[in-house]
Amino acid sequence: MFLIALVAVMAVTLYFGNQGGLAVVRESANATIGTIKQTLSAHTRPALKAAEFVGKNIMPKGTLLNAASREMAQTVLQLEPHIRALAFVWDGGPLIWIASDGSSGKRPVPPGSFDDEAVHEARRIGAPFLASAFYSKSAGTALVSARSPVFDKDGAYIGVSAAVFSPLDISVFLRDAGIGDGAVFVLDEKDRLLAHPILTDPSMQALMSEDKPLLNATELGDPILAALLDPERRDAGTLDKDTGLKYWTAEIEDKKYVALAQQVSVTRGNRYTVGVYIDQSDSSYTDMIRYLGFGAIAGLIVMGLAMLRLRQLAERISQPVTELASASNAIARLDLETVPEIQSNPVREFNDAADAFNAMIAGLAQFRVYVPRSLVMEILRERGSKGVPSVEREVTILFSDIVGFTGISQKYPPDELVEMLNDHFTLMNGAIEAEGGNIDKYSGDSVMAFWGAPAIRKDHAAACLRAASRISHLLREDNQRRLEQGADPIHIRIGIATGKAIVGNIGAPDRINYTIIGDTVNVANRLEQLGKQVSPDADICVLVAAETAASADNPENISNVGMFELRGRTGSVQVFQMNLEDAPS
Repeated sequence: MFLIALVAVMAVTLYFGNQGGLAVVRESANATIGTIKQTLSAHTRPALKAAEFVGKNIMPKGTLLNAASREMAQTVLQLEPHIRALAFVWDGGPLIWIASDGSSGKRPVPPGSFDDEAVHEARRIGAPFLASAFYSKSAGTALVSARSPVFDKDGAYIGVSAAVFSPLDISVFLRDAGIGDGAVFVLDEKDRLLAHPILTDPSMQALMSEDKPLLNATELGDPILAALLDPERRDAGTLDKDTGLKYWTAEIEDKKYVALAQQVSVTRGNRYTVGVYIDQSDSSYTDMIRYLGFGAIAGLIVMGLAMLRLRQLAERISQPVTELASASNAIARLDLETVPEIQSNPVREFNDAADAFNAMIAGLAQFRVYVPRSLVMEILRERGSKGVPSVEREVTILFSDIVGFTGISQKYPPDELVEMLNDHFTLMNGAIEAEGGNIDKYSGDSVMAFWGAPAIRKDHAAACLRAASRISHLLREDNQRRLEQGADPIHIRIGIATGKAIVGNIGAPDRINYTIIGDTVNVANRLEQLGKQVSPDADICVLVAAETAASADNPENISNVGMFELRGRTGSVQVFQMNLEDAPS
């Protein structure tokens, strides 16, 4: 009976171990392909959004780009550094382009030309899309343009806007990232190589031309991939029906290779194939099957010994598990002050886990200094673990700046200057968070804060004005203390604006900021600078846009100071100034 039980256990172990091995291979492939898809999306999605956003906000204004339009285009190029250029082609009109290096140009669009065909293609598709790759002589490589048709408010077609990026950047990322155990690749709809680590070799770029903007696997010099892509030389099947994960196998020089691939739909009509191939004989799965039999026998022996210690071990496990659960709940609330220290345990693994957990708490405590807890909690309440999409939202933005900071920085030693700034930012942060605001960034001696995101609130303008009053009161108290200590007082200017802005996660996949961009940001910044002109001698000057005053129901402590033109913007802006003589505590 024991022999029968032993054979049965080994058979079950081998069967489920084999199934587990296949699951590991499938999950590993999904993880690798998921990373490639994220890399592809990180280059294509921002380009599509940039083409759509910039086109809608620039092209309906006419073919002569003003300073504000150019500034908007340059801002987008700075925020998305992988975009090489933005182009605008009007229907029947000219083409204007702005490159990331600051250069720009304009040229006519002859009928039947490449640019003219782009205009007609965008009208026919009627939605943002990725055009086929083309070769650029000036760039010396293939480029892909994300295009978006542009319509006026009456629905009349104006033209097409485009954001141009190089698929070579994707190849560089795939090469440097070292994804997976084999070679990774991205194919276009014609099975040409859009991205592959070998494409980063300058000799590969030299093979490209206007007639051949992309290379196939044979031209690339990858005979393994060429065989895997040849229907007559490969075997094919589906590994995961839910995700559409397919596999191709082929034998080259007595070696068997397997490729795992998945089709990705970027936009309507764009279907790319992402995948990875490996030498099957060298894969970890082969070793797993070989050692699985030895593991089954060893497992039986260990099982018998483990039963003797099970009861004692269970008692030792329950205490640290309970402590970890309690501490984890506190971490979920970002309440790091109440997280108990995990005590040492006789079980080495739990003792190591306790040390690692305590080290993690210390690290999170330091990380929290750089990420506002209130902002993180708002994001978790709004979106949970889904992340934060970029959306257009009405917000109120506050910019502050220390008057004459350059002169101040020359008078104080570095350590005293840093201490003064930290005290000032602590004051600002306390006043802003007390009124439900979020600090976006500190830049030198400046502070940028916002209300109305990520959580929607109707009183964002009034809350921002209350924060400005609170700042005034606290700053004047602090200046009194500074004067008593023989230090110079700090004078500040504040600009406040309300309006639509793009809020959300902006940045590269591994370095993202939750931030705000748009004209409202520029208006708040320009109003802060306008304080030099409106109240040059005031200890605290707060200028407010008319939209903020209206949104806050025109409070009594603000007064109209006139119409002003702000630098970098066309037209005049009605400006109000806050009366801070009776600022509340």
